[in-house]
Amino acid sequence: MTNAINIIAVGGGKGGIGKSVVCTNLAAGMALSGQKVILMDTDFGASNLHALLGISNPEHGFQDFFNTDIVDPRTLLLDTGISNLKFVSGAGDNPGSANIGSDKIGTIISFIKGLEADTILLDLGPGTNYNVIDFFNISTQGVVLTTPEMTSVMKTFSFIRAALFRRISLAFQAYPEIQKMVDHSDPTNADMESYTTGLLRSKFKEHFPNYTESLDSLIKDFTPGLVVNRVRNRKDLMAGDNLLKLVKKFLEAEVTYLGYIIESDRVRDSIDEMIPFLIKDPQSKPSENLQQIIGALTNTDLQFVKREGRIFVSKQVRLSSGWEA
Repeated sequence: MTNAINIIAVGGGKGGIGKSVVCTNLAAGMALSGQKVILMDTDFGASNLHALLGISNPEHGFQDFFNTDIVDPRTLLLDTGISNLKFVSGAGDNPGSANIGSDKIGTIISFIKGLEADTILLDLGPGTNYNVIDFFNISTQGVVLTTPEMTSVMKTFSFIRAALFRRISLAFQAYPEIQKMVDHSDPTNADMESYTTGLLRSKFKEHFPNYTESLDSLIKDFTPGLVVNRVRNRKDLMAGDNLLKLVKKFLEAEVTYLGYIIESDRVRDSIDEMIPFLIKDPQSKPSENLQQIIGALTNTDLQFVKREGRIFVSKQVRLSSGWEA
């Protein structure tokens, strides 16, 4: 019996906060540590992840789902030049690719779940439309990214809220009255008074008391991880704490703080050179930050060292507290 694939989706409401850069380096780090990894660009409207890997013009990608009826999945998996890491490109600049229908999204999700890998990383597009949120919600580990600016923090909060309410909506899709309370995609036909989980629970207790326990389970099982990107000082680190408190107060959900990545010229230089910063300089401060985040996601302690053009990885699995005796 094979183990289930670990799907890590990296999202956040705001564009330009570094999702693609972080996702690429997470994939590279996990692949170098020995996992079989597939990195996917699911930002169909503005796919650019290939450039971060030094791939100029991907021969195949998700655009094949829009141009052809039959897709051989093996043709979509592109070599990256990094051991254990395959890549699936986005939809290019095809007209309408950012607004593809739910049937195509379903086809792509089935494709993702049918792949053979240890870990699949999904780089999500910005915003909170259902195409983005539904990819986030198929993940076994959802990661949300924010930068310290308040606009980014609030957008990321909105993203987390949209993902949770979408999850609740799908769980109760057979009940139109519940849909009205949790589906806020059309404000003219929604119950905006149920904006927080506390208000939503009170409505459940009043109108659907038999489903309150199911609602509580959905909220309890929703546990995304948080990464704060482009941190410059201690004050910036507080943005992560503030976001965790917002989610706890208004959504009653537990977000795991995975770590942060400092603002650095090393990161910008690696983007210009189209080489993941973890590979370019694995002992830089941003790379150390990233190794800690990978460690939190994989329950391991990692250390990357570069000597004579080769990267050596030290990996130790953390024992659970029950085994520490």
